[in-house]
Amino acid sequence: MMHEEEPKNTSVSGLHEGLELRPPELDYIFHPRSIALVGASDHPQNTGNVLLAAFLKGGYKGGLYPVHPTLAEVMGLTCYPDLRSIPYPVDHVFVGIPAQRTPDLMHDCAAKGVRVCHFFTAGFSELGTAEGRALEMQILEIARTNGIRLIGPNSMGIYCPSSGLYLAGGLPHRSGHLGLLSQSGGNSIYLCRTAAMRGAAFSKAVSYGNGCDLDESDLLDYFSDDHDTRVITAYIEGVKNGLRFRHALRKAADAKPTILLKGGKTECGALTVRSHTGALAGSTSVWDGLIQQTGALQVDDLDELIDLALLFLYMKPPRGRRVAVVGLGGGISVFAADAFHGSGLLLPRFSEELKTKLLGMAPTAGNICDNPMDTSILFFNPDLLRRAINAISQWEGIDLVCLHLAYDIIGWDLNPLLDSGLTHQVMHTMVECTRRIKVPVCVVLHHANRPTSYEACIQDQQICWEAGLPVFLSMDKAAKALSRFITYHQKRIRLFC
Repeated sequence: MMHEEEPKNTSVSGLHEGLELRPPELDYIFHPRSIALVGASDHPQNTGNVLLAAFLKGGYKGGLYPVHPTLAEVMGLTCYPDLRSIPYPVDHVFVGIPAQRTPDLMHDCAAKGVRVCHFFTAGFSELGTAEGRALEMQILEIARTNGIRLIGPNSMGIYCPSSGLYLAGGLPHRSGHLGLLSQSGGNSIYLCRTAAMRGAAFSKAVSYGNGCDLDESDLLDYFSDDHDTRVITAYIEGVKNGLRFRHALRKAADAKPTILLKGGKTECGALTVRSHTGALAGSTSVWDGLIQQTGALQVDDLDELIDLALLFLYMKPPRGRRVAVVGLGGGISVFAADAFHGSGLLLPRFSEELKTKLLGMAPTAGNICDNPMDTSILFFNPDLLRRAINAISQWEGIDLVCLHLAYDIIGWDLNPLLDSGLTHQVMHTMVECTRRIKVPVCVVLHHANRPTSYEACIQDQQICWEAGLPVFLSMDKAAKALSRFITYHQKRIRLFC
């Protein structure tokens, strides 16, 4: 099966291109030759069936063996009464049966020579009971005695589109260069789906739940060495071994950009973490200090994680912090100035020579020919827009350009303009310009609140990311991500010079 690739990365270089490299130690967990789904049923909403359908639709090429004590067939595949009845080797087992039955299943896995067990099943240490903790320790002991790796319990498992593995239905089939480790299954699904809408795709993602065996440190080590992953992202609620985690995080951050979101930073959040994955959230000040020491990047929410990852995938590092903002809307320009200045970026005033050039393209009435630049005339005349962007990008006083389009501030009826493809024409003009200019460019598509404008915004996003342009959905988000991206590279330059 062919898998689309995202546009060539311009920020994170492929240091090992052209070299034949050995796969990392845990690579086999992402490439099973066969999968047994224990707990499959004939109910369409059964989790095992959802995954089975996703594997089939996603082009998984290995053996798929549903297991159920009474069914003869599931989704057209032969169903086996138990794991030992499968007459073929089994690499990977999905566990979707009640927790109390899992120790017996683990003995079956050992007899069958299974290498990896993914426990979707919950009811272990996350319950906070002695019984739940003892049951988790029991399955872990069986696994370690027999050389079986465990994912979970209480996890969604593995997403690896190049192998046809999915941790939920409806995930993209496109394989990319983001790696994700997440204690939360729901957050991992959201990130995979939302990143695809924003133009980014994952090489691999792991929802590891309680992490009784494979934990955050193991996965950071893996992604540090994974040749398909250029940017590491993580959602972490708690850490099993602080010293080991620090070593793994430093290794990851030294190898490639590593972006972390910590769950449970407040007292209330920490209590929720315990009932979610049974993790101990730890001290916020200790966590913040650890991030600072290792060189990783910390974000405050899932969307900010994607914002920052997009820059590492699509943008080459700017020379400095000077930004030119070009778009439509006087009030929006004020917001842009506040957002960029507030994030520590600079909006230098255009030189008199540049202003003269721009004034020759647009009259002063109703327009701002300075930085930020606001003029509706340019956006209704592709040739003028092209000339203006070229003139601004060639000015030595800036390091990057931010182009923006706010949909629902236009005074005219927007529907005819959208129906005529005006915004798409503007996007294509922007894309054409960026192919010829030397400074980095990002795009902000915002203030799209009506159904028609929201749909146009989605289509325009695709035009941009197919051309390798990072797209943001607000000025604040763009400014914050750009500032952190530039700071990261400035620190790296000082570190290695």
